[in-house]
Amino acid sequence: MTNYTLSFKPAIGLYGQHDPSAVLFEDGEAVYGIEEERLSRDKHASHSFPTNAIRACLDYRDLELGNLSKIVLPYDPSLQSKILDHYLRDIVRLDGLSTKARHIEWLVKSQVRGRFFPTNHVESRLADIGTPVPPIVTRSHHACHAASAFHPSGLDEAVILTVDAKGEYDSTVVWHGDEHGLTRIRTYDHPNSLGLFFAVVTEYLGYRMFNGEGKVMGLAPYGEENEAIESALRDLITPGVNYDVTELTKRWGTDYGVRRLEEYLGRPRNDTPGEFDQWQKDFAYTAQKLLEETVLDMATTYANHIGTRNVALAGGVALNCKMNMRLIESNDIENVFIQPVANDAGLALGAGWLDQSPSAVPQMTNVYLGSEYETDEIVNLLETNKVSYKRPDNLERYVAEQLADGSLVGWFRGRLEMGPRALGSRSILADPRSIASRDRVNEFVKHREEWRPFAPSMLEDAAEEYLVNGRPAPFMITASDVRPENKNHIEAVLHPADDSTRPQTVREDQHPQYYRLIAEFGNITGVPVVLNTSFNDHAEPIVETPAQALKDFYGMGLDVLVLEDVVVEKET
Repeated sequence: MTNYTLSFKPAIGLYGQHDPSAVLFEDGEAVYGIEEERLSRDKHASHSFPTNAIRACLDYRDLELGNLSKIVLPYDPSLQSKILDHYLRDIVRLDGLSTKARHIEWLVKSQVRGRFFPTNHVESRLADIGTPVPPIVTRSHHACHAASAFHPSGLDEAVILTVDAKGEYDSTVVWHGDEHGLTRIRTYDHPNSLGLFFAVVTEYLGYRMFNGEGKVMGLAPYGEENEAIESALRDLITPGVNYDVTELTKRWGTDYGVRRLEEYLGRPRNDTPGEFDQWQKDFAYTAQKLLEETVLDMATTYANHIGTRNVALAGGVALNCKMNMRLIESNDIENVFIQPVANDAGLALGAGWLDQSPSAVPQMTNVYLGSEYETDEIVNLLETNKVSYKRPDNLERYVAEQLADGSLVGWFRGRLEMGPRALGSRSILADPRSIASRDRVNEFVKHREEWRPFAPSMLEDAAEEYLVNGRPAPFMITASDVRPENKNHIEAVLHPADDSTRPQTVREDQHPQYYRLIAEFGNITGVPVVLNTSFNDHAEPIVETPAQALKDFYGMGLDVLVLEDVVVEKET
C-alpha cells in the first residue's frame, strides 16, 4: 500500500512569517511541491496558511487528508522557550506600562501554546480542508534546513551550514552529516543572526527585509573598498567563525539596527530605493564582503575540524550567490551543494527527508515539482478567449529563430519550478549577445532598476567554454566569473560592474524541451546560451497557470509566448 506524507510550512503564529509551502511525499519520495505564493498570488504569502498549496498537493494524487499517514511541520514550538530571556529583556526596554503588559500577555500565551498546544491552530485550519486530520509531528526548523541540504546532496559526508534569520531559538547551526544522519556541532543562538544582520543592511539601503537582500547582493559589485566604512562596521560587529552581530540585531525587527547604523555612520537610511550614491554602494560592498568572510571562515574551520572537504548549505542566507561562489572557489573546499529552495519554502522538503536515511534520498538534479498543463487545455483557453495561436512543427527551432531576431519570449513549458529561480519552465527569455537585450527586458518587461543584472541558461557542455572553473550549476544559485575571450558573446547576462554571472547549466535529462531550445539557439548563433529571468512582472510571484502567463504576456513588453506546444504572438 502506498504511503503518503504531507509536509508543509505555515506562516502563522508559532511557525514563522513568510514563504509558506507544501510538499507531498509518496513512499518517501517528493513527488509534488509548491509555494503558497504561486497560488495566492501574494509575493512571499506572509502571515498566511498554505491552504492552496496543501490542496494542490492532495489534488496531485487525488487524495484527501485522511489518506495521509502523517503531517510533518518544520518547526518545534517547544524550543522557543530557550530564548525566553531575550524576549523578556526586550519587553523591559519598551516604553509604557500598557505596551509592556501587551507584550507580556503575548509572550505568556505564545509560550503556553508552544509548550502545551503547539499544533492546535494548525489542526483547526486543516479541519477546514478535510477530516479526519492525520497525526501531526513537529521537527526543528534548522534540522529541516540541514536535511534539505545534506540528504539530496549526493555527498557521503559534509559539514552543513544552515544560516537564516531565526529558527525557534537558533540563527546559524553547523552540522556534521554522514550515513547516520545529522549531528549538531555548533549553534549560534538568536539574536546573533547573519540573516537579521543582512536584513538590517537591506532596510538601511531602502529595501524591505526578506525581500530586498538579493538586490543588495546585486548592488555590492558597484561598490569599492572603503576603509572608513569597513572600520566602522568592524567596530560594530565581529565577522568570522566566532561572529557576533548582536550590536545590530539584539532588538525585535530591524528598526533598532538601522537606527544604530544611522548613529554610528552619521548617515540616514536611504529613502529612495533603487537610487544610490557611491557611499551607499561602498556600504553594500562592505556588508557583502563581511558576510562572505564570515560564512567562508565557518565552512573551512568546521570542514577542517570534521575532516571533510564537502560543504552543504541551506537557509535564506544561502540564496546569496556571491557568497556561494566564495565557498566553491575556496582551496579548502572540494564539493559544495546548496539547496536550491534554500529559503523557508524549502523547509517542507527537509521535513519530509529528515527522518529518512540520507542514502535513501535521491540526489537532487532538478526542482520541477509543481503543476503542469496539457496542450489541449491551453488550446481551449486560447480559443475561448479568441486568441490566435500557431503550432510550429519544430517549436524549439522556431522560437530560437525568434530569439536570434531579437524577440522577447515568455516560455511556459513543463512542471513549475519550486524555489525562487526560474529554471526554464516559467521563464522570460532573450538573446544574451547584446546589452540592448538586457536593457529591453529591464525597462519594458520586468519594470525594475536598470542596474540589476540577468542570468544565463547554457548547455552544461558549454560551461567550461564560458565560465572560469566551469562546472555544472543546474540551480542558478551561485555566481561565476566569465572567460575574458567570451564576454562579448554574452554581454546581456554579465553583471555590469564586475562581469560575473549567475549561471544555470542545462542537461537534456533535466528539461528536454528547454535543452533543445538552447541547443537550437546555439546552432543558429554559435552561442548555446539564452538570457533567462523569471516569468513575472515586478513584485509579483512567478506565473503558475496559462491564464496568468497570457495576462502577463499582454501586460508586459513580450513579443512571443510559448504555452506548451503552442505559440502566441502579438500583432505588429
